[in-house]
Amino acid sequence: MNTLPPEGDLRPATRERQRAELTAIVEHESANARPRRLLVPLAAAAAIALIAGAAIAVPALSDHKSAGPAGNPNPVALGVTVFTPIAAGQQTALTWECGDKMTYSPPAEKVAGFRAVNPPADAVATTFVVMHAIGNWKFCGYDSNGKRSTGGIQKPGDDMMDPVEMRGAGAGSYVEGVARITITPLGGQPYEADLQHGFFYASVPNVPFAGKGTDSTPTEYMVRAYDASGALIYTSPKTRGERQARDARCVVDATGERFLRPYPPGFKITDPELNLSTEHPAAGMPDPKSCVRAHTWNWLP
Repeated sequence: MNTLPPEGDLRPATRERQRAELTAIVEHESANARPRRLLVPLAAAAAIALIAGAAIAVPALSDHKSAGPAGNPNPVALGVTVFTPIAAGQQTALTWECGDKMTYSPPAEKVAGFRAVNPPADAVATTFVVMHAIGNWKFCGYDSNGKRSTGGIQKPGDDMMDPVEMRGAGAGSYVEGVARITITPLGGQPYEADLQHGFFYASVPNVPFAGKGTDSTPTEYMVRAYDASGALIYTSPKTRGERQARDARCVVDATGERFLRPYPPGFKITDPELNLSTEHPAAGMPDPKSCVRAHTWNWLP
């Protein structure tokens, strides 16, 4: 977790260092030098708004299990979109909807509820809730009309093919080791995602689906993930062809003991322990040594 700076003006050396770091982030994210609208991570206890050379601490909203890249300030000086908690009544209503209006035993836990203060006019989702029920963790995003527009569900130990998986525009899951995520809409500017409860959230503009397209058709959103040192550790496919190639990869689970995909034509799983074992590959299965290992969603108990 980042440490709040002291109130008041920054020392010249500190101000210059933060300005240089911020400039580096901007240059890395986009060759466009125009101002960007970015999302402030929900870990606003760690957020620093650089305004006219002064550092202003933003009140805390909730705890997080990831922090920004070490030594890098949150890049909020180029346009701020802030998440803030929603009212308890709204959180209760949306959690009920997110749980598909079902009654759980024990009752579903209302984990978090928050909204974007000044989202894009055509934002896919402006409000999010997170819930926990029957061992599963679930998030749902809602548009400005209150309609569910995105969402995802995970349980500890789930396999993830990549360290970040977007589940609807601007939101999804991530694994331990990811400290920062940005989402760039096609033809637009990067948005900083908030990382909380093993999910990430960003109120991003809607990008219409391009239709049939070809292998060279660009994807609607580009996702990048960084570790705590600021190193880029994941980039989502740039085109539909790249996405198809990535989906066709041979993947085994995190232990390397079980095939996850792909399956040969006509392959039927009659006994998962036997059919999918990498120790004794079934006919038509690739050499497990040629496969990549999946990640494990392991943020929560």
